[in-house]
Amino acid sequence: MKKTLAVVLLLCVAILSFYACGNTTTANVSMYDLSRAMLSATQFGDMTYVSSSDDNAKDLFTYLSDLDYEKVGAFFLAYAKDGKGNADELAVIQVKNKDDLDAAVKSLKAHLEKRVNLYKTYDPTQSEKISRGEVMVQNGLAVLIVSDDNAAVERACAEFLQGN
Repeated sequence: MKKTLAVVLLLCVAILSFYACGNTTTANVSMYDLSRAMLSATQFGDMTYVSSSDDNAKDLFTYLSDLDYEKVGAFFLAYAKDGKGNADELAVIQVKNKDDLDAAVKSLKAHLEKRVNLYKTYDPTQSEKISRGEVMVQNGLAVLIVSDDNAAVERACAEFLQGN
């Protein structure tokens, strides 16, 4: 009887542990390697790269998103060094808890909308490109792509994530 009770209790603990961890993301993606794969998918100008590996990552993240930084597992942002004549931008956010993924996507959409409005007056030659920007979910990551060939960058992202 005691043996059966112990087995049942162990089984319950295992099941509860499984469900308790069910909302956390387990993917450990190198943001740097992912950014290199995405940046090599098409022609980009000179880009500035910032990420969760930087000393001032929390401050840098506020430029990209209003998502609470405590919810972020990792991120990167690559953007044109000179925004005049070049609206290229890539960003990926990995959240710690998959329940926060929708909020991360929403924050990237809000960021993209701000950029669209900025380029309407700042550099109208880039308005069409920035307006074609995309926000999507790839393997549990929130992804923003603004480039001359969004489809190629999206494919590169998907292929990289499938290989990891």
